[in-house]
Amino acid sequence: MDDLRKPILPGKGASDYERYLRTDELLSLQKRPEEFLHKDEMTFQVVHQSSELLLKGAAWELDRARGQIAEGGFGNAARLLRRANQMLDYPIGLLHVLETITPYDYHIIRAGLGHGSGLDSPGFLALLHIGPRLGEAFYAQLHQANLSVDDLYRRHDEFFGLHDVAERLLDFDERVHLFRFHHLKLAQRIIGGGVVGTMGTPVEVLHQRMEHLFYKELWDVRNQITAKANAAMQKAGTGSKY
Repeated sequence: MDDLRKPILPGKGASDYERYLRTDELLSLQKRPEEFLHKDEMTFQVVHQSSELLLKGAAWELDRARGQIAEGGFGNAARLLRRANQMLDYPIGLLHVLETITPYDYHIIRAGLGHGSGLDSPGFLALLHIGPRLGEAFYAQLHQANLSVDDLYRRHDEFFGLHDVAERLLDFDERVHLFRFHHLKLAQRIIGGGVVGTMGTPVEVLHQRMEHLFYKELWDVRNQITAKANAAMQKAGTGSKY
């Protein structure tokens, strides 16, 4: 009988778990303690590296969802979008871990960052790349079904699959917005709101970019639905303005 404790996969590591996940490489990607400018660098690096892994995974699932939308596989697309959105919850939460680094200590760490900036995050840039492509696939299906966004929401029972995709896209857009918001608050909390960052980018730019939305039509349709409902209530002489 084979010894189940003995690794059979190629590579380094005392177990197949370590070899499959390549933990020897993964856990060697942080600075050694003797290289730290400040002990909080371990937290700083681990949080950012963990976030990059999660953002990479989310972007991968979003691209899979895009393919499913293009093929009309709305159920699978919604499932993959849910998965990606759940993965994005963690990088948002990890931003709050960085808030535990005090401003004076951060500036010690910052001295070793060169021109590094969170705006250069490959993972977040991947989200910015896939976001519009998801929208193109969705709106192509909407056009093929001869539907407006308002039609889709009014007839949501009839077009449940595509409507579910629309709502999951809105979840994704909201998470990107939340990530930007919490990144802005982190920057304001650590370096202040009226100064220049490591790339010479004013923190105010983070605030401006926060206004960007991938799927503005999906947000705007709520205004349209409410306006029509308000008009109908006013015509009937009943109801609240809220």
